[in-house]
Amino acid sequence: MEAELLQEQMLLNCLRQQLDEFHMLSSIFCNPGELHVDDYSFVDNINAYIEGETKRLNAKLDYQLNLPLLSAEKVQIRIELPHLYPGIEIPLFVVRSACFPRDQERLITERIERYIDREVVDKSEPYVFQIVSWIRDNFGDLTKFEDAIKPQDQPPNSVTQGTKSDTFERLWIYSHHLKSKTKRQTILKTARDLDLSGFSRPGKPAVICVEGRQSDTQEFWRTIRPMKWQKIQIKLAEVEPLELGGGEAVDGRRRFQGFREELFTEVNDENDEEVPMSMSLFMKFLDKHDSGYIRKDIFGFDQTENVV
Repeated sequence: MEAELLQEQMLLNCLRQQLDEFHMLSSIFCNPGELHVDDYSFVDNINAYIEGETKRLNAKLDYQLNLPLLSAEKVQIRIELPHLYPGIEIPLFVVRSACFPRDQERLITERIERYIDREVVDKSEPYVFQIVSWIRDNFGDLTKFEDAIKPQDQPPNSVTQGTKSDTFERLWIYSHHLKSKTKRQTILKTARDLDLSGFSRPGKPAVICVEGRQSDTQEFWRTIRPMKWQKIQIKLAEVEPLELGGGEAVDGRRRFQGFREELFTEVNDENDEEVPMSMSLFMKFLDKHDSGYIRKDIFGFDQTENVV
């Protein structure tokens, strides 16, 4: 019992430090768009847990900094905090730019992790700002890859020199059910790390939609497909050509803002994935995002049929 109380106190202390640091960063990176949170309900949930208003932590705190580290564009620094940061667990940093491909992003993450291991002396206190400052001060050296990635490592006909896949794709994925908290968090994290927009509806049945560059939507599918599913399949893949390197063209084709879970239920319940989907709410959501046609591919009835 005493050990459990100590663990709970450690968790509460870590969460308080995370929120204090988050508010400090919000005051430092206060220009419009500099600090972005996909879903502020995560912050509210952590606050409620600290205050004893709920016993359930829905997800980890994560946010994104958009900083002018390159002359032509802003660089995204995505930060995900495990519940026991600081102290026991270390944060995850993903640095993203159209100027380098996904393999180089992973190398940057590894370099940041080495820096944390070697240079952060006191890990009992929050240090996200220290890492962000180091990334800003050393961005040029951090993104040099001549020795790490050789030309022969590039696949044939790959797109280089700052350009990426020239195809936009929207995947509609159907599964028999989605209840596992681990799967749900993996889906959220993977979609956000890959800069995909869309939604995931847990429960039975489960519906997932991701949209973005085809290279990223396909990596999302490769990530979630090997997980244990009773049944999962791509119901529809919508593909549109893009101009090379056209970040604005990608955003112009999106129908959703960010990626989040959508329950489509009319009641709040502790076991939200067990609550039946309201088909009416789901159809209204699809219509709102110009996607009503997908109901035929997923459920077998067309856009003109009324659903109650």
